Amino acid sequence: MSDAHELFRKATFATQRALSGQKEIVMTPALASLERTSLTSEDMTYIRGATDAAALHQKHHDPQKRVTITDAQAQLITDAMEQARCEVYGARYMAGVQANLQDHLGRRLKDLNSARMMEQDDMPAPLALELLTRESLSGKRLPEQMTGPALELWRQALSPRARQALQDMAYVQDDQSRFYEASQNFINAFKMREDEVDDNSDTESSRTEDQKSGDEAGEASTPDQQGQEDDSSSADDAEAAFHDEAEDAAGSEDLSSDEMEAILTEGENGYERPAGPTEEQENTSSSQKDMGGYQAYTQEFDEEVQASELCDPSELELLRDKLDEQLQQTQGFVSRLAHRLQRKLLAQQQRRWHFDQEDGILDAARLPRIISNPSLPLSYKQEGKIDFRDTTVTLLIDNSGSMRGRPITTAAICGDILARTLERCGIKVEVLGFTTRTWKGGQSRVRWSEDGRPPAPGRLNDLRHIIYKPADLPWRRARRNIGLMLREGLLKENIDGEALLWAWKRLKHRPEHRRILMVISDGAPVDDSTSSANGPEYLDAHLYRVIHQLEQDKSGELLAIGIGHDVTRYYANSVTISSADDLGDTMVAQLTTLFAPQTRKAMQRG
Repeated sequence: MSDAHELFRKATFATQRALSGQKEIVMTPALASLERTSLTSEDMTYIRGATDAAALHQKHHDPQKRVTITDAQAQLITDAMEQARCEVYGARYMAGVQANLQDHLGRRLKDLNSARMMEQDDMPAPLALELLTRESLSGKRLPEQMTGPALELWRQALSPRARQALQDMAYVQDDQSRFYEASQNFINAFKMREDEVDDNSDTESSRTEDQKSGDEAGEASTPDQQGQEDDSSSADDAEAAFHDEAEDAAGSEDLSSDEMEAILTEGENGYERPAGPTEEQENTSSSQKDMGGYQAYTQEFDEEVQASELCDPSELELLRDKLDEQLQQTQGFVSRLAHRLQRKLLAQQQRRWHFDQEDGILDAARLPRIISNPSLPLSYKQEGKIDFRDTTVTLLIDNSGSMRGRPITTAAICGDILARTLERCGIKVEVLGFTTRTWKGGQSRVRWSEDGRPPAPGRLNDLRHIIYKPADLPWRRARRNIGLMLREGLLKENIDGEALLWAWKRLKHRPEHRRILMVISDGAPVDDSTSSANGPEYLDAHLYRVIHQLEQDKSGELLAIGIGHDVTRYYANSVTISSADDLGDTMVAQLTTLFAPQTRKAMQRG
């Protein structure tokens, strides 16, 4: 082996040991068998990816929690899902490791020739379920050129119960035991779907045999029996005609919902549908249980996107220059705001000592007393803890059209100031935005129209969730992204409930002990497409439920600032300001209150 290869192996193995957090580890087979005289960059990338995958599994997988399953295929799928969990969860804040893992997965799928898998049966079930798990945990779809059309067919074939299980897996990916339970629910839901297909096939076969037997018996039937059969056929024809009439009525938009329900539940001659929910209704209700009935008609066209991906670098630089001009015009306000917050926070970061303690570090000021009377207690001191350093703050900014002008400019300035100032104080900051991709519905509404405009479709617009600054990205590297808020055409409609769930999910996966979500909005959720199809209170009611759910969650703190709009009717911890000019002072006041010592003690008691 050449010196260059030996150096590469040592460096990669050191990376594996650092990622795994373990001193005694086994070198991966790909790394141990490195004996080639010529090693391409593609080979090196593959080896790095394989090594990173093994290291993350060693770090985040506890062998004692692994459960052995008697079903060999279920065990294979479970292990693949666990590997996906370790990779996605372990690499969530390491862009370089994510790139290595993506390349490693791409190489594996290329070897499997997945891009040429056109039909659902072409892709094995273990591979399909593993890839769907990766998508759910990461919140990002794999490129079709990598997976082929077959994965999309698998995705569409999932039952509502399986989709809900996928969501549950994403929420508990930080807990191996709970993830195992959710993954088994997913596998069971998938098996049930397969069993249903098999049962339907068996039913069709038996029905065909019955029809053949009936035809043979019909040839020997008496005239009276034939008359009875004719009457039965007439009744069947009448019932079929009734169903056709109901379907025609369902396609008409002139009927009210009450009239539609009457047609579907009662027909001529007193015909009624069986009481109780149908199987489809039960599946739908179970999938919407956590959402309180709220649903999205389709999530296919939603996007979570980095700000840098929404425009080219030169335009982003121009937008940042525009924001800097605004900062120059408000230089006094900016300096006062930044210094005020930084002074208050850094003042709390000075070393604080608790004196007259029974143990700790010997207090030099008490030496004369100790010498004169060594039996006297309380001669020690202890350094006070600075617990708010282990904190992350997420700033979620409403990017709706009503924020255009002064409000969005002020929000961008304040987000920039907070990110810069809190970073100096050792506090991680994430800046997020939410809007929609189009006005008045997008591809979601087109899909709904093509499907015959079924009633109560749920959310009918394409979400756009924007990441301006990830928590682990330094401000100097994200400063250009903040300027994107000033781009013309970016601000459209706002669906607050799902945006809150998205931001909260990202926040809960942070390693810091204290997590704060601050929402800045200037109004209630608005999406004309969704409201016209579901009722004007649909988005509002969902936002109420989401806020109540998050306020009950003790893993984080939620507060909101309303610009010219009373948000106190939604949020328990909120403040309303009349003008965007007051936003900076209000944000500083809110954060200063949160970081005050008495507030921290109250939170600890709670």
